[in-house]
Amino acid sequence: MSTSKAKTNSQDNAPRFRSADEEFDENGMPIYHDSLIGTVKSLWAHIGRYKKDTFLTWLFVALETLGEILIPYIMQYLVDEIDVASTETINIGMCFLWGGIMLLLAVFGVIMGILAGFFAASSSAGLGANLRQAMFYKIQDYSFTNIDKFSTSSIVTRTTLDVSNVQFAFQQVVRSLLRAPMLMIFAMIMAFVTEWRLAFIFVAVIPVIGAVLLFIAHFVHPLFVKIFRTYDDLNEDVQENIAGIRAVKAFGRQEEQKKRFGDTSEVIFDKFVRVEKILAFNSPLMQIASYIAILLLCYFGAQLITSYTIVGDKLLFEMSVGELSSLLSYVMQILIALMLITMIYTMVVMSRNSAERIIHIIEEVPDIVSPENGIKEVKNGQVDFNHVRFHFKDNPENDVLKDIDLHFYSGETIGIVGSTGSSKSTLLSMLARLYDVTDGSVMVGGEDVRNYDLHALREAVAVVLQKNTLFKGTIAENLRWGNEFATDEQLKEACDIAQASSFIEGFPDKYETMIVQGGTNVSGGQKQRLCIARALLKSPKILILDDSTSAVDTHTDSLIRKGLSTKFPGTTKFIVAERVLSVKDCDTILVMDDGKVIAQGTNDELMEKCPMYKELYESQLGGGDFDVQAD
Repeated sequence: MSTSKAKTNSQDNAPRFRSADEEFDENGMPIYHDSLIGTVKSLWAHIGRYKKDTFLTWLFVALETLGEILIPYIMQYLVDEIDVASTETINIGMCFLWGGIMLLLAVFGVIMGILAGFFAASSSAGLGANLRQAMFYKIQDYSFTNIDKFSTSSIVTRTTLDVSNVQFAFQQVVRSLLRAPMLMIFAMIMAFVTEWRLAFIFVAVIPVIGAVLLFIAHFVHPLFVKIFRTYDDLNEDVQENIAGIRAVKAFGRQEEQKKRFGDTSEVIFDKFVRVEKILAFNSPLMQIASYIAILLLCYFGAQLITSYTIVGDKLLFEMSVGELSSLLSYVMQILIALMLITMIYTMVVMSRNSAERIIHIIEEVPDIVSPENGIKEVKNGQVDFNHVRFHFKDNPENDVLKDIDLHFYSGETIGIVGSTGSSKSTLLSMLARLYDVTDGSVMVGGEDVRNYDLHALREAVAVVLQKNTLFKGTIAENLRWGNEFATDEQLKEACDIAQASSFIEGFPDKYETMIVQGGTNVSGGQKQRLCIARALLKSPKILILDDSTSAVDTHTDSLIRKGLSTKFPGTTKFIVAERVLSVKDCDTILVMDDGKVIAQGTNDELMEKCPMYKELYESQLGGGDFDVQAD
């Protein structure tokens, strides 16, 4: 039921679970130390059938780069052909030959580049789709303990913004990951082939640029970690504001909400500016190093061009003009390679934290799973709590359930009352294995719930919470969450028992009436009755009504309870309520306080032996002050 403190009164308010191996910053946020290689491996495992597109991207990039590398090498022969200083006559035929080869290489490179872009887009979009699917599927398997580790806003950020960051980065990196090193390596090789003495200029410059990039990365990555955590806060503000927009307007707090949103946005802006200022050093430092290489190349190249020896009647120059032009072209190609490396570096730094956050969702291990060869059928609604103790994992010293030992036959109706924070909801969460006990055992149908197949167990245990959820769709579609094969007659029968038929029939479209997102176009009482009808369509062995009639009037509440006892006599029913009237006719009533059952019995028995129950009864019913609430 509820925990021992009001703060942990329900699953929604359960404290955030922190595993023993996690580290946290001053704001209570987790600090991750995932290696880049490990993160890349995890992402690669989810590319799935798009690996083929990725490999084709690399193939076409390699062919494009090869053509690009050969063009400067061919160009030196064309330049030397028209260099009248080193040849007696210009061979027009050879000029056309070399020019034609260069043109073909250029066209070939363009075609390969187009194909590489096509397959890069396909593979990156596929990776994004796979990551979203993997996260969504994994979240469906989470227990409440797992969900407590991540806020709703953080999960939304990870499935949207973080995936978009990774997808865009992957598309850019997958094209440049092979192109940049190939361009640089082959340009270096061709530079050594052309003139090995000048090629050492490149060898001296490139390590300097690499060291600068690594130095900048050391400062930038932690900033991106903080930025994306702040995005979580921003999404949380937006989500909370939209969900509570009626309260915001009713209390006139629009300006306060605007300021709160603006302050968070300003924090993101400031952090992004700091990051961009650091990253801004990349381009100028790289260009300075490259231009120094060009100046050195021109200076020493000019000396080699003007140096010659006389052999017989011929002048043999140390280096030709064509070779110098080729080297200058290779300088530009190395410059392009460095720009690509810078882009890869920037993309990796920006998307690394997004990738880590995605992987944490996917690799989170659900702590409640179906056992191998789990039991597929729940025989009946018999329930046994055998000396149950429970604490949340982040607070092992504080038991929120303390030695609960209860036993109920199938078909009994059990009412539960108690102060806020007495762990009523936490106790009943054990029946559907939303949480697992710390000590003791919970048995349903004579079997430990941990021995059941989870799907089979949760099909047999229907839970209707106080905070009910309806989904976008028709009323009929929402009801069929309980039984997707339910007939129209079964829908109507369930709604009759839940006292929902009257208002449904009043809608123009009846069961085809659309429910908007969040169910905001129906009242609280109507929403509760629809959720009860949805649960009844499961024909459960155990039905849990967790304060789920709080928004209906006492007469309707009485009719619902009467219908349940008449139509579902074999179903074990647990009714958690704040109103004594909702539980006074139950077979057994439990009174809970501070995680313990302090009394149990019928209404008459508790009036005699339990002062807490008697006080609650008299405060609500003693003076005839019935809490009648309209829909």
